[in-house]
Amino acid sequence: MDATELQKKVYELVEKNMGKKKLKAGDIKKAMVAEGATDDEVKAAIRELVDGGKLVYSYFGGSFIEIPHKEGSANP
Repeated sequence: MDATELQKKVYELVEKNMGKKKLKAGDIKKAMVAEGATDDEVKAAIRELVDGGKLVYSYFGGSFIEIPHKEGSANP
């Protein structure tokens, strides 16, 4: 699987589950391995997305991967 395509699939998976379920790195790995990616490819894709600011790690009783929250502005 192409690295760019895998990153897109990882992002879409996190986006689809946003607000419903917090995903751990292991959850994402299982889903992507089922689609034909290797563990190392998934780790690299997550790393690229986090380093690029498209995804962030959050901690609330465990480490989760989420899309960064958009901060509301008080100014119109």
